[in-house]
Amino acid sequence: MRMVALVSATIVAAPVMAQDVEPDGPDIVVVAGKPLRVDAKLLRAAQRRFAEDRPSYAPQGTLRFELWRGASRVSASGAGLALTDEGGRQLPVTVDGDGRVAFAALPAGRWFLTAPAQSQGMHLRPIILSSGTSIEDRRLGDLRAQCRVLVSMAKADASLLAVPLIGMFDAIGGCLSRRFGFYHLVEHPLASATATGAGVTRTLRLSAKRTSYEAPLSDRTLTNEARVRLAYR
Repeated sequence: MRMVALVSATIVAAPVMAQDVEPDGPDIVVVAGKPLRVDAKLLRAAQRRFAEDRPSYAPQGTLRFELWRGASRVSASGAGLALTDEGGRQLPVTVDGDGRVAFAALPAGRWFLTAPAQSQGMHLRPIILSSGTSIEDRRLGDLRAQCRVLVSMAKADASLLAVPLIGMFDAIGGCLSRRFGFYHLVEHPLASATATGAGVTRTLRLSAKRTSYEAPLSDRTLTNEARVRLAYR
């Protein structure tokens, strides 16, 4: 039986693996309540995974992080983000021109990415984009690498109860498994999503609300250079 995985804005969730979940169900998992507080160990895990995968999946790619609240992306500019340690020391973070967070080398020790109280309900999500691409025109290799980064972050934050589930996910192929469908959230309602490679074009499935599309990560006929193109309503 094929399972559906929703790649959501929730940082601590590996792609949600729920048997019998319909792809036209909820578009996003929302965990509300506390202000943003992300352990830097998750960011380090993301950086390590990306550094290892970059030559194969995204040689021209850059790893950034986005803030999301529910189904809406929030610009990190003006969000008051900082790296804070347990002693109260703070370090500023870098935000690029698109409102995404960029991290260089992270300081040693126990640090957290924090934001003021208005960050309640906000979550961090990794994104990988190569030069010459955009959200509406992405390399499939970038999407494959992004899935692997997200899973590495989930592993770094996994509870004991979640470890067997993630282990099962890895055992059957992880992000490249044909037994999972991976839905990627977008900022605007979609009219269509297609994947195009050498002599191959695929029309991608959309969620009922048209706020996410199923990325063809497991499609062996599409190389990492295949392009995933979006059109909005």
